Amino acid sequence: MALVVFPLQDPIVPEQPHLTILQRARHAGRRGAAGQVLEGERMWRALHRADARVYVVRTGTPAVGLAALFCSVRRRAFVFSSAGTNDFTFEDFATTPLRLKLYRLGVRAAQALVVQTREQIYLAHEAFPGLRRVDEIPSFFEPPGRGAADPEAFVWIARLVPHKRPLEYVALAQALPEARFRMIAVEGNDTPPALAADLRAAAARVPNLELLGPRSHVETGEVLARAVASVNTAEYEGMPNVFLEAWARGVPALSLNVDPDGRIAEQGLGVAANGSWERFVAGARDLWYGRRDRSPLSQRTRTYVQTVHSPDVVGARWQALVEELARARPRRWPRRPSRARTAAGASPSRR
Repeated sequence: MALVVFPLQDPIVPEQPHLTILQRARHAGRRGAAGQVLEGERMWRALHRADARVYVVRTGTPAVGLAALFCSVRRRAFVFSSAGTNDFTFEDFATTPLRLKLYRLGVRAAQALVVQTREQIYLAHEAFPGLRRVDEIPSFFEPPGRGAADPEAFVWIARLVPHKRPLEYVALAQALPEARFRMIAVEGNDTPPALAADLRAAAARVPNLELLGPRSHVETGEVLARAVASVNTAEYEGMPNVFLEAWARGVPALSLNVDPDGRIAEQGLGVAANGSWERFVAGARDLWYGRRDRSPLSQRTRTYVQTVHSPDVVGARWQALVEELARARPRRWPRRPSRARTAAGASPSRR
């Protein structure tokens, strides 16, 4: 098994003897056709070095199309693993139709498409009529331990991009001045400078909100362990990893809009406001005043992660899929689905 990554500053030697870390060259970083060709060459070389029977790509970018082409030429199995609902709504491709076309061709070429939730099954079939196969396999997470006995503050952790709606979190802190709030807003190339400036200015006016700087994964986990709740204000998500990080530590979720497959509400994993600002604020208030007496809630969140998202449970499902595809002989790049099949759609697979 090989994991292809960009260069690491301090790579950790894998504990598993059958796992190889392959560091590919950095992103080309050039604009135009020359940069795209160079990036494609670097990615192709990395896939060649991996020399796998089954390739899994987890990024909703044109790289999916290139990986699918590589697998078609080499007659290797190809799996696209979705990271979120935006893989099927195409927000990231709004101004780049050629990149979107390559991405769509790559997804259609996959022997299997793996999603995280039931909702994504239907989104996938709606976005890509005639898919060969869709499997629902949850994200995996290994519980690190229990959270702190005395939760200190609400925590918001996400990339600083518009659809995460970070200013809604600032508004929540304003609506609940007796509570404490912490925020790790990760800036990147896709962060609009105006949004970053607006967040800093707004946060400066809210005394009970603390903006934290970048943290390592371990340090971020320590912040979450002392959280009253992991707060999500995004317009859309898949299954946020930060929810799993929090639940594994016994920390509930507080979500304004997102509740993957209704799990927060159905499993009792926190508060899902379903878009209601009043419910969002009321839920935050309840969690704040009940923060020192939440043992049953914490037990539910830890049990959920262990039952649904543990490496043993999720790993067994991935192993079965990979072994099945490795035994099959992959077909060449597929043709576009017929008009009749496209119109009729395909019945969602719940393997």
